Amino acid sequence: MEMIKKYAGILMMLTLLVGFTSCEDDEDIYDDLMGRTWVGDLWFGSDNNPIESGIRLDNNGLGIDYQVFDYDGRPAGDLPFRWWVDYGTLYLDYGYDFALREIRGVRVRGRYLQGDLYLDGGYIDYIELQMQ
Repeated sequence: MEMIKKYAGILMMLTLLVGFTSCEDDEDIYDDLMGRTWVGDLWFGSDNNPIESGIRLDNNGLGIDYQVFDYDGRPAGDLPFRWWVDYGTLYLDYGYDFALREIRGVRVRGRYLQGDLYLDGGYIDYIELQMQ
């Protein structure tokens, strides 16, 4: 019986260790993402009228997407959104009018935010957004 308690205790400690490690990774990425503007293609617009996004992620979980038309740089409008990171995925929620954007496997390398873009759970493409 004592042997079972010993292994149960070890198993519980390992479970907590894994849980804390995954939370730390999400917290580390927050510092890399917040307070910066990341520019690139988040799949707004159309093939004939592509739009480039410039997302600013504020520390309160809110952000603004400063959008411009890709071909001439004219403003296309500003979209507010909510954002959060969970288990290595950056979520960008623009509300009911737009698909939920997920950047899975999100990471910051130098001046680039990288990951796989999903719209409403469907894979779109690997993306890189450049820090401005």
